[in-house]
Amino acid sequence: MVRSSKRNRLNSAELPNRTRRNWSELPEEFTFQVLSRLGAIDVLTSAQKVCTQWRRICKHPMVWRTIDMTNDHFFHEVHYDLDKMCRHAVDRSFGRVEDINVEYFGTDELLKYITDSSSGIKRLRLAHCPRITDKGLTEVAPKLPLLEDLDITSCKNISHEPLKVIGSSCPLLKSFKLDTWFKLPEDEVYDNTVFNIEEGEDTDVDVDVEVEANAEVNANAVAVAEVVMDADADADALAIAGSMHGLHHLQLFRNELTNDGLSEILDHCPHLESLDLRYCYNLNLKGDLGIKCAERIKRLQLPDNSTDIPKTDLLKKDTVWFTYRSADDVEGYMADVIIGKTINFTDDYEW
Repeated sequence: MVRSSKRNRLNSAELPNRTRRNWSELPEEFTFQVLSRLGAIDVLTSAQKVCTQWRRICKHPMVWRTIDMTNDHFFHEVHYDLDKMCRHAVDRSFGRVEDINVEYFGTDELLKYITDSSSGIKRLRLAHCPRITDKGLTEVAPKLPLLEDLDITSCKNISHEPLKVIGSSCPLLKSFKLDTWFKLPEDEVYDNTVFNIEEGEDTDVDVDVEVEANAEVNANAVAVAEVVMDADADADALAIAGSMHGLHHLQLFRNELTNDGLSEILDHCPHLESLDLRYCYNLNLKGDLGIKCAERIKRLQLPDNSTDIPKTDLLKKDTVWFTYRSADDVEGYMADVIIGKTINFTDDYEW
């Protein structure tokens, strides 16, 4: 016997007598404050649907001086066209963007669109954007003359090369954060496959000789790789020291710089007040260089200082760091996992 659904419904007369909040009566200055605490995705998908007044305010250019495209990556990229949403947010600013944060979905083309549309950007954050390259960042650097704060977090295709152009093109730059990936030697250096013999294949190959020969080849390859890595270790530091002389705040998180590179930064960035060197394990700050840092820098983070991420986790292949690093490889799998859950792909946001 099927019971009537009416029994499960609350009669409106039984509901407590509450005064319904009318959001349209909230003064505009308070509405602006509320919206300023929301990210761009929340404004476009939710806040502007609250009422007609909020929708009107959400179209005001002042709301879009700050564009925060913070997202949880796989869900939002499957559910929304983040590139299109970001461009729409930039359009709503009418060239008044001062602070913008792009995560995961950034490309060279999007970066060009942003900088072509807004010449007054003071803060730029690019996080986990493998499709932003040296070429793209170098081309937009001259369009950021008012840039004061730059944050490049885990963008694996950005090297030291555009840093020189940024330093020379952005004379007002005072804060720079560079969070590089925990780099591993290339697969060809550590080749675990020393020989390949099909099972049951009759062969006269001396396995011991073959293994010894390949071990020697790998050892030589590792030695060459170490020389190359040593030569490149200070590339970021030298680019910063050579062009960003007005820095007050510098974060080099998980960087490969050595004592030589750090010395160059200290010598050529005289205004440094804070310096974050966490996970920079090529540094040895027990001698004169450590004393110099302590005397010069007001807020100093040493390589062994703690963070929210345990140091040992950086070496585990199943941690978030490696998941992000290989996002291109796992993206299809993660998308399948997400699609298998209850996501309504027919929902759309109204612009």
